[in-house]
Amino acid sequence: MKHIILLLGCLGCLFAGCSEPSYRLTVSIYGNGSLPGDTVYLYRFNEETLQFEKGDSAMLDDRQQVCFTGKYTGPEFVCGGVRKKATSKFFMLDSTEVFAYNVLLHEEPNFFNPSGYKLTKKYMIVEGGRESAILDYYQGMERLTLLPDQLKSGDAFKEGVMMDMLVKFPNSRAMLMILNNERKRFSMDRLGEALSLFDSPELIGHPLYKELVAYREAVMKTSVGQVVPDFSLPSMNGEEVAIRSFRGKYVLLDFWASWCGPCIGEMPNVHKAYDLLHDKGFEVISISTDRKESDWRKAMKEKQMEHFVNLRDTKGVLHEIFNRDAIPFILLLDPQGRIVAKELRGKDIYEVAIESMNK
Repeated sequence: MKHIILLLGCLGCLFAGCSEPSYRLTVSIYGNGSLPGDTVYLYRFNEETLQFEKGDSAMLDDRQQVCFTGKYTGPEFVCGGVRKKATSKFFMLDSTEVFAYNVLLHEEPNFFNPSGYKLTKKYMIVEGGRESAILDYYQGMERLTLLPDQLKSGDAFKEGVMMDMLVKFPNSRAMLMILNNERKRFSMDRLGEALSLFDSPELIGHPLYKELVAYREAVMKTSVGQVVPDFSLPSMNGEEVAIRSFRGKYVLLDFWASWCGPCIGEMPNVHKAYDLLHDKGFEVISISTDRKESDWRKAMKEKQMEHFVNLRDTKGVLHEIFNRDAIPFILLLDPQGRIVAKELRGKDIYEVAIESMNK
């Protein structure tokens, strides 16, 4: 009988040793916006959708803390959020004991933050494994962009910081996420250089890495000098109009919307380009991103745009082909459909076209 008990005890220890370890994540939230009883959510990064999704929840206790526990299966991206208030920046759950500290502030509500609440993302402190330390180091370097000498060159400075950190901390999951979040700061050559610094098979196969590779390839296809990929969109009468049908002309592509103040502000320059150059083989293709067709038609009439080729982006061309979410986005194409210039604003909208057509 003793032998059986001993055997069972050994098997129990064996199974316990083989079981997955548990993690304990303690989140502390302070400030003039946080109250005991607030519901705090733990959001986990879904590697299939590349989005953070709501997971566990707990109530903030009298010590301004919540504790999340579960099986630790390896490093993962997470973030916290206070119900109906604010969500933190992402951080790494990359060890079995992690502590996260943040401050919840409340300001005057505005258009971009109607609740008025925000978590201090840059000054969040996370104590845990290697990736958490890397994130804290990055945040410290990022704060240097607030120095007066760095204000004018903030983007270049941050790019330099990221490149230095990719060398200093090779194959970091945290840096992979930062690179993905800041990818628009990089030229495509520089982004390719950054991607080449990852050599871990695990990270090269990670969905975020693949997303960055796909993003770079897509942007390269719409860089200056490349022939714009063909697409077709509905016109005012519902007819599908293909961009390739305008080969032989210089074309100004203007992505805009009725609600976009800067887009409306550029309309006089777009009209001037048309008035100066239309008789010389120049066309304006105005592409609205308005969700409501009625808003699109009303704005066209008010801004006297009937003489343009007016299309509506019902297929997400701005995002899917040009990897853009912000407008206005104005490009010039030559008669072969090659992109001559991008991000045109102000007088460049007509001056670059005039210069190109006079060559």
